Amino acid sequence: MKPVKNNKTAKVKSFFFFLLIAILFWGLTKLSRQYTASVDSSILYTNIPPQMMLDDGNAESISFDITANGFEFLTYKLKVPILNIDVESFYDEETNKAVISKANVIQLVSKQLEKGVAIKNVSVNELIVKLNPIVSKKIPVLSQIKISYKNGFNGLDSLTVRPDSVFISGPEYALEEIDHIRTTPIDIKNAERDIEVAAALMLPTNGKISVIPDTVTLEMKVTEFSQMQMTVPLEIINLPSDITIKLIPENVQITFSISVNDFKEISATDFTIICDYSKRNSDENYFIPILLKGPKNTRNIEILDKKIDFLIFK
Repeated sequence: MKPVKNNKTAKVKSFFFFLLIAILFWGLTKLSRQYTASVDSSILYTNIPPQMMLDDGNAESISFDITANGFEFLTYKLKVPILNIDVESFYDEETNKAVISKANVIQLVSKQLEKGVAIKNVSVNELIVKLNPIVSKKIPVLSQIKISYKNGFNGLDSLTVRPDSVFISGPEYALEEIDHIRTTPIDIKNAERDIEVAAALMLPTNGKISVIPDTVTLEMKVTEFSQMQMTVPLEIINLPSDITIKLIPENVQITFSISVNDFKEISATDFTIICDYSKRNSDENYFIPILLKGPKNTRNIEILDKKIDFLIFK
């Protein structure tokens, strides 16, 4: 009985072998025939003229009919052909356009395909490539940095942004409403030494705009501060020439924070505190002292005497 079983198995294997051969020959016969069908081709724009850029809305693909055998069709389905357009070759400076005629489109498509492939029924009568001139302008950089200082420390000078402005480039319509650019947010905690940090810029979401440079450096000197109290003489302004005034008191006490490095250099003459006769309270005869000037290396200046009485002599 065993020889009979082996004989049946051999017949089944032979059947499938010849069936596979038949399918293979059938497929080869089909693929070797000529067919006409539509093919889509993506467009790649290259060699854009200097100081120009592609406008929105330019065609991204075209379609056309080709007559080719099945093998070639299989190739184009697996690997979509790309229409490579050298824009500068067709560019017209007067119209800011590149116009590619139907005949030129067919010629360009033919270069991407195998020789002998017939092309017809191109989806465009002509291909118009719109361009925009690239313009540039300089805009200021605004920092977004949040600094908290260690107890007893503070910034010595104002924050410096380097460079404080950048150049943006792109189509004119995209630049019209941009008048500044911000850094990405930065948060520095417990600062006790000089700050120098690179900050990336928040680039416009419009991919057509470029920014040079795209990072800046934020710098600030940080030092330890100490509290100080000082007596400063008052000055009076806008006083009529026929009036003499006696201020009570004639000096005021102030408190402020100052860098420990400058502690010994500060003096009362570095401050100017005034009483403005034109802004006096005539009903109760007093002035509100006003700080007119103080050293830039001081912080949190406070005048302790809030009201200054006065006597008038004529």
